[in-house]
Amino acid sequence: MNLPDTDLLADMPELFEEEKHQATLEALADVDAGRAITHEEVVARAQSLFGRQKSTK
Repeated sequence: MNLPDTDLLADMPELFEEEKHQATLEALADVDAGRAITHEEVVARAQSLFGRQKSTK
């Protein structure tokens, strides 16, 4: 791409949006294929990293 810097920078937000859209499509495909973990699993893992146990409240 041989654009002047100002033109290249002007196109960057559009490029970022396309990247975000592509990442979203990939993530949805992962979920559809069963490659996901639950929120509870994420919380449990985060708590284990900080040495915290699940509250019984």
